[in-house]
Amino acid sequence: MKNKMKYLVVLFSLFIVTVSCNNDDDSNDMDPAPTQNIIKLAQDTDNLSSLVAALTLADTEPGSDLIGTLSGDGPFTVFAPSNQAFTDLLNTLEDYNSLSDFDTPEGRIMLATILKYHAVSGATVLSSQLEDNQEITTVQGETLMVDINDGVFLEDATETKSQVTVADVMATNGVVHIVNKVLVPQAVLDEINRGTLVDIALGNDDLSILAAVVVKTGLVDVLNSDGPFTVFAPTNEAFVNLLDALGNDYNSLDDFDTEAEIELLRNIVLYHAIPSAIYATDLTETSVETAFSGNNLDVVKSGDTYVIQDATGENANIIIADVKASNGVAHVIDRVLLPN
Repeated sequence: MKNKMKYLVVLFSLFIVTVSCNNDDDSNDMDPAPTQNIIKLAQDTDNLSSLVAALTLADTEPGSDLIGTLSGDGPFTVFAPSNQAFTDLLNTLEDYNSLSDFDTPEGRIMLATILKYHAVSGATVLSSQLEDNQEITTVQGETLMVDINDGVFLEDATETKSQVTVADVMATNGVVHIVNKVLVPQAVLDEINRGTLVDIALGNDDLSILAAVVVKTGLVDVLNSDGPFTVFAPTNEAFVNLLDALGNDYNSLDDFDTEAEIELLRNIVLYHAIPSAIYATDLTETSVETAFSGNNLDVVKSGDTYVIQDATGENANIIIADVKASNGVAHVIDRVLLPN
């Protein structure tokens, strides 16, 4: 009987040890619950310090609150570029050598656009849930394409893929995947590759006469300079109507062949340029000084919109507004404006 009891005690002891060991193994296999939101996680990750700096800079633009948003409930999926990814991006941008170069309204808006392209709202998407050729819609509005051949890759608007180097870093409000390239949306590519005001005129068939006048009057370098400028750009039809009004002596630009006539054309072009960037939303009834010294244009309220009035008292309608250039903005108008 004693031997039997000793046997049961030993057996029971082995059972307890076995269960205890099994419980220890299970606890080691389970990842601890995340304690930080996405922003706190990024702030505590050395390899994401450039991302944190970018978010902070973008949020200095009035109305931007990316840090506040990504600190919220979510859930979010964030593809977080490494420090090296930001360095590589800056090495490819001519006018942006460091993040501090984005410290203008335009730069901060561009930076925010890039950062929003790295976030997905409303879902915690683990790497195992990604499918080949899957399209992911970002907070910025454009999509990313997933490629899971030999790793997890993301395709943006450029020709270079971004690889997920660290996947499934869990946060209290979502998940972070660290990537080795900053993702660039088409909207930012268009902004970076945007030409000057002269390039816009040269590349638009309906502004070909304006482009020819700019070349003829030697104003290419002026309107290619940094600016910013606002140019009210008359259509070809507007120039044809002006030539018709001038009579038989001026049937084409070739008829402006004397020094005085070319100077007249030059002043007309300068009269269409304002040495500051004025977008459609900035228009208000006012008189603005043009690049033709001593000559102003009047912005006049007309119903729900504005027209541009020249020295003759005639109005030009804006038919296409806010054509952005790298050195300003153009508004296409239906009449050539005439100074005194």
